Amino acid sequence: MIDILSLTLGELEGILLSKGYEKYRARQIFAFLYKQKVDDFSLITVLKKDAREQLSREFFIYPLKVKSISIGNDGAKKYLFELLDGSLIESVLIPMDNGKFTICVSTQVGCMMGCKFCATGRMGFKRNLTASEIVGQVRYILKDNSLRIANVVYMGMGEPLDNYNNVIKSMLIMMEEAGLDISKRRMTLSTCGITPTLERLKKDLPYINLALSLHSAVPEKRSIIMPINKKYPLEDILNVLKDFPVPRRKRITFEYVMIKGLNDTREDIKALARIMSNLKSKLNLIPLNKHDLIGTKFEPTPVSDIEKFAQQLRDKGIFVTIRKSKGSDISAACGMLATKAS
Repeated sequence: MIDILSLTLGELEGILLSKGYEKYRARQIFAFLYKQKVDDFSLITVLKKDAREQLSREFFIYPLKVKSISIGNDGAKKYLFELLDGSLIESVLIPMDNGKFTICVSTQVGCMMGCKFCATGRMGFKRNLTASEIVGQVRYILKDNSLRIANVVYMGMGEPLDNYNNVIKSMLIMMEEAGLDISKRRMTLSTCGITPTLERLKKDLPYINLALSLHSAVPEKRSIIMPINKKYPLEDILNVLKDFPVPRRKRITFEYVMIKGLNDTREDIKALARIMSNLKSKLNLIPLNKHDLIGTKFEPTPVSDIEKFAQQLRDKGIFVTIRKSKGSDISAACGMLATKAS
């Protein structure tokens, strides 16, 4: 049987045409799957009964199972999903200050990048998610909260560019006007910086919102925080980003978790100013979120020191924001997503 949520509109059209359906039927089915979010082919009432029965025999709608939903004091909602093989992943619905919503999706079961502050990295890596398992998170959360649209950030469990083909396909599926109709302007892909796939991304999906997990502009420090820096050095990543197609009125975001005494020094300010002065970019400072897997080696930079750090960078002409983390009380904030699956 074919996982229908893993198909782009074009792929579904091709399959249906080969089975004798008219081309427009694919758009109708897409609308029922993504706009009405039906979970049963019998509910696609624009098709005759025998056509619905045929779909049920030859396709299936991936049944993401919710194990639990946690709601934070700030309104963030964390979803624990069980996949068909029993693996567990987490996704988060984040209410924004402007009244809109952002869905943070996972792309892998675990992660092999091993970032020292990240709970997911401490899980190890089990497998990549399929395109439908990624799309399914968005589809389920929109339906569960009666939302038509939301921003989507690929910042959950896993490294998106380590699961390149499924991540790109999930974006293409969600961008279909006949379906969820989520534009590239509403999507942000966050990456540690895997140089070969960053190069591919420039050609395959230009003008996507891009966020680089930086965490230090000093190579030696970055390698301590993010071991992947030894394989894909920061200098190589920056060379790729020099001509990365950035949407109008947008900047490449550098994500920077503030760790006391490690990446919040005068040396770090100078290094950040050096690399950011040549790029259309902004720096997003993130307070370190403590969790059970992080140990005692890393401690958060005090809020007052983060504000001083930010101001010193602004004085050098750097665009800086300080993220207000949401969902920390339910372990849903940056660096806190983890399950017992490993």
